[in-house]
Amino acid sequence: MAKSLTVSTRVISLFGRIDITDENGQLCYYAKGEFSLLRRRWRIYRGDDQEIAQLIHKRFAIRPTFLVSGMLGDMVLQRKFFSLKREYWVTGGPYDSAWFKGNILDLAFTINHNGRLIAKAAEKLISIRDTHRIDIHDGNENDELFTVIAMVAMQLEKKASD
Repeated sequence: MAKSLTVSTRVISLFGRIDITDENGQLCYYAKGEFSLLRRRWRIYRGDDQEIAQLIHKRFAIRPTFLVSGMLGDMVLQRKFFSLKREYWVTGGPYDSAWFKGNILDLAFTINHNGRLIAKAAEKLISIRDTHRIDIHDGNENDELFTVIAMVAMQLEKKASD
């Protein structure tokens, strides 16, 4: 069964916060940033404050790289070199060889693993906050967690390049 989520970045937040809500506006997940001089760490929590993942954005990497650990195991998300649109691939963990990429205007994304579409996301054009609607094609909880991790990584990398 398909599920829809909405990812919204907060306009005013000291270290940053990203909220992920369901179709009814109920908080399902949120991500919070922590300050560090050499690297930026983000933690992703369920709505009940249970930590599910950590993302570390490597500062001095050749290409944008995120080290992920948590409920889905350890994995590395890296952005493809020399691409007009943002494109990432995954190394390690249960989603090894998964990839996700945006369109040319960075307004829509697809997330795929082993030839299977996991989720699609589209940005809301008229919104005060940076907001995306995500349609997860399978009711699988791991697909949902991976989609949340992927969307948080894309939002963080987009903010770092702005």
